[in-house]
Amino acid sequence: MNERYSRQTILEGIGPSGQAKLNAAQVAVVGCGGLGAIAAAYLAGAGVGKLILIDGDKPELSNLHRQVFFNPENQKKKAEELQIKLSTLNSEIDIITVPAHLTKTNIDELLTGIDLVLECTDNQPTKYLVNDFCALEGIPMVYSAIHKYEGYVSLFANQTEEDIHLRDIFPVPNPNLPVCSEVGVMNTIAGLMGVLQANEALKHLLGIGESLSGKLLTYDCLTNRQLVIQLNKNWTEDLELLYESNTYKKEANNHVPEIEYPDLIKERENIHLISVMAKAEHHPIDAETTWKAADELSSADLSTDKKNVLYCRQGRISRQVINRLFKVDNTLNVYSLKDGYKSVLKK
Repeated sequence: MNERYSRQTILEGIGPSGQAKLNAAQVAVVGCGGLGAIAAAYLAGAGVGKLILIDGDKPELSNLHRQVFFNPENQKKKAEELQIKLSTLNSEIDIITVPAHLTKTNIDELLTGIDLVLECTDNQPTKYLVNDFCALEGIPMVYSAIHKYEGYVSLFANQTEEDIHLRDIFPVPNPNLPVCSEVGVMNTIAGLMGVLQANEALKHLLGIGESLSGKLLTYDCLTNRQLVIQLNKNWTEDLELLYESNTYKKEANNHVPEIEYPDLIKERENIHLISVMAKAEHHPIDAETTWKAADELSSADLSTDKKNVLYCRQGRISRQVINRLFKVDNTLNVYSLKDGYKSVLKK
C-alpha cells in the first residue's frame, strides 16, 4: 500500500479496500473558490483518483481573504491555478481542468458518468442547474452555501424519487438573496464548509459514517453552534419538465454590481474602463479610458479577459446600460462605477 495514504488506510473502515475505492472515484468540483478549493485539496490529498475542476472565473483581490490558494497577478483561471497546486500536493491522481462556467449547454458532457459532484459556487442559477441535473441523472451531490458567519452542508443522494434535494429545501431561487460581495463573509466559514464538504464526500465514497443525506447541517462560526436538521420531501412537481424549460440564468433585476473608485484604482490593470457619458461631457479617468455612446454600447464592446467598468456622470446612466445588457446576457462581467465621475472629483 502506498505510503502516501498510510495514515488513513490504517483506520478501521478504510484500509486497502477503502483506499482502492477512493483511487477509482471520479469527482467533479463545480466552483473553485472559497469552498471548492479547500474541498478539492482534501480530496486530492486523500487520493481521489480523478478530480474535475470547473470554474471560469479568475481570482480577484477582494476574494483572497477566503480563497487562500490564489495569486491574482498570474491571470490564470481558478481551475487552472488550483490544478497546479493540487498536482504538487498529489502527482499520483488525474486532475482535469475546465476553465469555463458550467452551463446547461456543457453540463451533460462534463458531469455524465461522474461518481459524485460537489456544488461549491455562490451562483444561484448554477446551484439549481447542478441540483436538477444530478437529481435527474442519479448523481450524488454534496451541497454547501455560506452567508456572512453561517454555513450549510447536505448530501443529496439522488438514488430514489424520495431522496431529498435542493428544491425540497428551497423550491425556487430567491432573486433577493444577497451575495458575499454585498453583505460580506467571514473567511473561516468558507474553509470550514469546504472541509465539511470534503468530509461528506469521502464518507460517501468510502461508505462509512453517518451521512447527511436527508439532513441539513448548519454552523455558526461566531458561536460554534452546530445544528443538524431533518428534512422532509416537499418537491412534487415534474423536475424533468422544469429542467427542459429552464434556462438557469439570472433574472434581470434592478441590482447592478458596483465598484468604488479606490477599488477601481487598485485593480486598474485588470479593468477595461468605458465612459458612457454624453460625448460633450466625456472626461477620461486616465489615458486607457475608452468612450462609447450609452445607447450604442453592446456586449461586443466588452472585454472577455478583464472586468468591465462603465461610468457616467453620477452612476445612473451606467446602471441603466448594464441592466439593458443583463437582459440579454446576465453572466457578463460588468460593473458600474459607484457615483460615477462624481466620485473621481471627490478624490
